[in-house]
Amino acid sequence: MSETNENMAIGILKGLKRVLFQQEPVVEVQPPAVNQARPVDVAVPSSAMRHSEETFSDPVIKDMKLKVYQLLENLNKPGVDFFEVWNAAVEMGGSNSNNIKAAFTSLKFADKSLTKTKLLESGAGYITALKSVLETESKKRQDEKIRLDKEMQQVRANLGNEITAIEQQLSSLQAKLAIKKTELENVQAKYEPGIAEIDVKIKSGQQSVNSVLQEMQQVMDLINTDIN
Repeated sequence: MSETNENMAIGILKGLKRVLFQQEPVVEVQPPAVNQARPVDVAVPSSAMRHSEETFSDPVIKDMKLKVYQLLENLNKPGVDFFEVWNAAVEMGGSNSNNIKAAFTSLKFADKSLTKTKLLESGAGYITALKSVLETESKKRQDEKIRLDKEMQQVRANLGNEITAIEQQLSSLQAKLAIKKTELENVQAKYEPGIAEIDVKIKSGQQSVNSVLQEMQQVMDLINTDIN
């Protein structure tokens, strides 16, 4: 790849890492140092919109592809290169063979330096950059996925262990609860004989005392009547 294409790829790599995988709008893109890039528009360029008019069943893919087109449009440099031919073909109704040939023929009048070699080199530079970003960022996301999966498995294992421990505690508590319920049911049988025995002793004691008191009272009565 030529020095121009290498610088072009570096510029794309910097911008794509922000747009392609981070779901953020492009507000600033640093262009390659070789040529002065056009100011970045916050609004989506019309050509990017035209490129994105394909029908996608997945809206996430459609949105992501639109952002890639927007980034590539913002990275386009003054002059005529791969992008101008590509966009012109799209404007003509699609990037088919006839439209690409017509776009190349028309744009060659605007820039005499436009050649097949220039188109292929500039296009190859962007393709290489996009593939490089995709591989790099995909690996990062895969590593992140692996990390999250390991974390999920660890959390799941920890929770499983905690649940098992709690279930064991519950089982132990249920066994203790059953024992206490049995003890509660046997409390009356355990203490009732002793209570009944005390009741008998109280009653017997009262009767005995009352009997002695009666005898003593009789003696008192006799003393009172018979002794002068």
